[in-house]
Amino acid sequence: MKAALGKLADRVLSSLGLGLDFSVDLRESFCSQITPTLYLGARPNQERVHELKGAGVTHVVSCLRENERSQVAFLQQDFDHLFLGVHDGMHQDISKSFSSFFEFAAAATSSDSEAKLFVHCEVGVSRSATLAIALLMKTEGMSFFDALCRVRSKRIQVLPNIGFASQLQRFEHELQPRSRNNAPSSLARYLHGICNAPVELEVLESALERHRYDAPAALRMIFGGEIPRVIQGVRP
Repeated sequence: MKAALGKLADRVLSSLGLGLDFSVDLRESFCSQITPTLYLGARPNQERVHELKGAGVTHVVSCLRENERSQVAFLQQDFDHLFLGVHDGMHQDISKSFSSFFEFAAAATSSDSEAKLFVHCEVGVSRSATLAIALLMKTEGMSFFDALCRVRSKRIQVLPNIGFASQLQRFEHELQPRSRNNAPSSLARYLHGICNAPVELEVLESALERHRYDAPAALRMIFGGEIPRVIQGVRP
């Protein structure tokens, strides 16, 4: 089982365009509480339902490949459930799912003051983390980088792929147009400080600006067409 999860981790990281010394088991923490009403984690099986109900979860968002929809259909028996078909790839447009996700989250809180939302993907690292970060940006007026740090403080393995990170930066610009005047950007800080991209922050920011905050395109320009398997820093 651990070997299979290790291979899964490698596939996740290769889709990010990153390499990582993944000393933390991706499923070490099945479910992490981000805020009093928001939980983030890995795909639940039927045996995990009692844990979610015990935590007070009332609503669940599954962010998986479309062909995996039937595998989480059992969640509808115990929770209000939203399925979002999203592939974890750097060229996947996850932002088109933001509005449906925000509406579902808002409807949950408006219908029940004690509602709690659990959002998951396969391992709670990229897709569902991107949605959780976007929700904090939307509801609490946070920048991408500040929301990322808050989520990572509760779930250290969180690491949105660089395409999703690009979309979160653009979402920040939509929510906070004046943030475009502040350098370095959240995306540059993420790539440099969290992903440890081997390039000076100023060079990275300049390339991102030139490529309209498209991280894959900017990194390919910097490194001659190849995105390096950068290494994340030491984990606690």
